[in-house]
Amino acid sequence: MTQKNSPPTPPASSPDPAPFPYADFVHTKLGLQKALAGPHFYALVTGPSGTGKTSVLREISTVIDHGRHHVIYVSSSRVSVVSIVRLLALSFHVNPHHSHLETVHALSEALRVHATHLLVWIDEADQLDLEVLQQLRMLAESSPSAELLMSIVLSGLSELQERLNAPALFPLKRRLSLRWTLAGLRRDELDPFLLHRFGSRDAQRLPQHLRDELFERTQAVPALIDQVVRHALAQSDQSVDPEVLRAILDIHARG
Repeated sequence: MTQKNSPPTPPASSPDPAPFPYADFVHTKLGLQKALAGPHFYALVTGPSGTGKTSVLREISTVIDHGRHHVIYVSSSRVSVVSIVRLLALSFHVNPHHSHLETVHALSEALRVHATHLLVWIDEADQLDLEVLQQLRMLAESSPSAELLMSIVLSGLSELQERLNAPALFPLKRRLSLRWTLAGLRRDELDPFLLHRFGSRDAQRLPQHLRDELFERTQAVPALIDQVVRHALAQSDQSVDPEVLRAILDIHARG
């Protein structure tokens, strides 16, 4: 009697620290890359904290041609247009003038003749004052020509879309021709995410019957799934205990 050989055991995979390429993430990244190959634009990137909005920019920064693109990242709820103008002036070697308007004019002239595609990424834009958002548009459009001086990406929590409904921001809202939402993992992406983030050995320690609960209670947010599972795996070298996982989920729900 011929004995059938068992199929070879696949090699164990190792954790991968790179962002997991889930569908929303890839769609946003590829869309922005395509936009950067064209003229300047306004764009909106929204989603819950931990879905990878800033990681999209980091990924793009590693693949774009820095001879043709210049990226400025701003993250502060208290940022002002004056501070952004100063940052841009420093980046493009424009000497500050006595007045803000003079500096804007000099900066506009420098950007108009500069060969690179300037991308200004404003993080935490959901926390900015309405006046700052208005002034950002006027800064991008401060050239005498009809062309934008820069691309502006407003990135923030989902509430940013509601803030843009303010009547004063209608001119900005109607210019946001590019919009992406990072809503988190789909259910069929959870298992690949766990393999990607933790490697095959540790991913197998999270029983299948707990994964639906993990997915639902974390609302599919990649960073939160990572935190919860990492915490649970650290409690023992064995399979994750259901009560341990639920206790950790309770802690994060309260936090």
